[in-house]
Amino acid sequence: MNNRRCATTGGSDGIPMEMFGRIAKMDIAAASGVLSVTIRPNLHWSWMSLEAVLIVLFSRYAFRAWQEMSWVTRGLFLWVELGGVIGWFYQVSGSENIEIDSRQLRIRKDTLGWGRVTEHPIEDCSALEVHDQAKGDHYGLQCKVGWRTVKFGEYLSEDQSIQVLTALQAELPDVAQKLGTNLEGKKHFITLGLSAQ
Repeated sequence: MNNRRCATTGGSDGIPMEMFGRIAKMDIAAASGVLSVTIRPNLHWSWMSLEAVLIVLFSRYAFRAWQEMSWVTRGLFLWVELGGVIGWFYQVSGSENIEIDSRQLRIRKDTLGWGRVTEHPIEDCSALEVHDQAKGDHYGLQCKVGWRTVKFGEYLSEDQSIQVLTALQAELPDVAQKLGTNLEGKKHFITLGLSAQ
C-alpha cells in the first residue's frame, strides 16, 4: 500500500458549528497497511478567552476569601480551579491518534505531553460505527470490544466520522469487514462492490 494522505478536514470546511461547540481538525493518512487518524481540537479563541477570564476571576475571589473559608470549601475551590486550568490546557495541547491495522485498533490520547494508549485486538472488535451524540457527549465513533462499547474520536462531527469509516473501507476493506463497519442509514453511504467468497 502506498503512503497516501486521504483527507484533511476541520471546522473551516463548511461543517456547521454551534457558537461555542467544538469540531476537531482531522487528518487521515494510510501507509503500509495502517490507517492513521490524527485529531486535534479546533479552538474558538473567543470561548477560550472567556474561559481564561472566568478562571482568573474565580481564582481572585478564592484568594480574597481564603482566610474565611473552611477546609472543605478550600479543597472544593482548589479542585474546581485545578480542573478548570487542566481543562483549558487540554483544549490547547490535547490530541488523539487512532491507528487501525489488520491486528489492532490503537487509540492514543495526549494531554500536556502525557500520553495514554489503549489497544484492542481486531478479533475482539465489532460494530464499528458513527456514534450518535447526545447532549454533553462529544465522541464521533464507537465500536464493541467484547461486551463493552468503546467511544473515541473526540469532537469529530458526523461527517468527519463518516470520512474515517469511508477511508477505512477504501484503504483496508478486509479490516472494515472484520470490524463490521456500519454506514447504513448515513448520508454518505458508499458501496465498494465487495463480493462474498
